[in-house]
Amino acid sequence: MRAPLNSCPRPASGFTLIELLVVITIVVVLATVAIVGLPRFIDKGRQVQALGEFKDLAVGFAGFEAENNRPLIPYEQRVAGQDTLYGLPKGKFSNGIIVAVLGGAGDNLAYKVVDFKIKDINPKEEVYMSFKFASKKINGVGPDGVYYDPWGRPLMFAVNAFKSLDTNAVLVEFNTTKPGKNDSRLDTQGWAEYSDTKPGDDTYVIWTYGKDGKKGNQEGKDKRLPPCKGSGDVISWK
Repeated sequence: MRAPLNSCPRPASGFTLIELLVVITIVVVLATVAIVGLPRFIDKGRQVQALGEFKDLAVGFAGFEAENNRPLIPYEQRVAGQDTLYGLPKGKFSNGIIVAVLGGAGDNLAYKVVDFKIKDINPKEEVYMSFKFASKKINGVGPDGVYYDPWGRPLMFAVNAFKSLDTNAVLVEFNTTKPGKNDSRLDTQGWAEYSDTKPGDDTYVIWTYGKDGKKGNQEGKDKRLPPCKGSGDVISWK
């Protein structure tokens, strides 16, 4: 006589010890991958943010140049025909000048407007772009009026002066004795020069050294210029 179907013993429910160990191992591996890869993913996102900022600034610079037909530099730099750098560590010119000029005077601004003969550069106080306020000084304009990159350091700019206001000045391709003075090549005093790329006759360039705050990926290893390729630096030229 055949036994009823429900008389057969049922296997115990749940996972075996081996199955549990396999699941735990998989979870640990996935968690490790996520923890290791997350910082790299975040940094990549910040590089994309920086490039987005560069594009917005390009629109502002284009508007300023079309309206004023002059470089965005202080009067004394125009007189000398000398290229100008903004936002460098302990540099002479804050990039807050860029913000103040492109942003115009404005009312009820969340950030401070840098007062550096701004009307000399932007006499009509026209607004060429709006800036994102960054109370924590990351990825926007801080309360001090300085434009900070996504890592919390001032963005760096170089603006080409081309020829001085002297009517007798002669514009050359490259000034070998005084680089960046009355020449078409933009001089960044080495700050934006790499072994594999550097600005040419650009009107302006923007760059940041990224997460580590060092130029290229071999800064300090030797006296040679480090390459930009493979580093976390973000540049506005190629």
